[in-house]
Amino acid sequence: MILDDGRPLVVVSERDRIGQGPWSRLLASAIVGDEGSAGAARGRTLARGGAVHTVAVPEGRLSGRVEDEGIEHDVEIAADPVPPRIWAAATRSARGNPQIEAAVAGRGQSVQLEHVLAVDWEEPLVPPGRSLRSACSCGRPAPCSHLAALAYVLADRIDREPSLLLRWRGCTGRTAAAADESHAEPEPVVASDEIWEAPPPPELGPRRPLPTGAVLKRLGTSGIQVGALDLAQVLERAYASFAGSRRS
Repeated sequence: MILDDGRPLVVVSERDRIGQGPWSRLLASAIVGDEGSAGAARGRTLARGGAVHTVAVPEGRLSGRVEDEGIEHDVEIAADPVPPRIWAAATRSARGNPQIEAAVAGRGQSVQLEHVLAVDWEEPLVPPGRSLRSACSCGRPAPCSHLAALAYVLADRIDREPSLLLRWRGCTGRTAAAADESHAEPEPVVASDEIWEAPPPPELGPRRPLPTGAVLKRLGTSGIQVGALDLAQVLERAYASFAGSRRS
């Protein structure tokens, strides 16, 4: 889905904070991170100045172009879609709750729906920043001002069109299918002569060498003192001694 025909998208909000609804705010925060940074401030300026254009929102991917000082930058933000079974379950739980039903249909933003997906299913509608895969042709580390500009334009647009977030997360068009699925009769399982047969197990790859005491480094300090040292430091010396004895 392309939101425009190449013409600039201008953020409607004139307030310092772009994005007023819970989904739009979570999305902006997830992409931008520190909204008090210089990059975030520059992103707001670019968004309000119409520097963002050719924005597209297909499933799992946000993209657009940002013009900054005469240079066009290609920006992309990707995330894995919500699994269909989880969205179907959330859709069923929305029945009888007008606010969540409106959010499932893309007509509004609902904190309750976000809570159900994040807490009950551990699959938030707005993915956290660590789950996002962001890139910009400017080559600067993410999140750059161009990623921030795209985030703010999308946040502003989601306030007016909440279904955009559902489209990106792969949730549109699944409501009816989920309803049919919940009422369908399950297909019977019929045993066959090959019921206990299975393909051969996959070949195991080579063992990955680990440094001595890798498990101690992963666990960190224990908080248990052995003399002047932490227990982990004492065990690290023991691990090194064992490893040396094995090699000799």
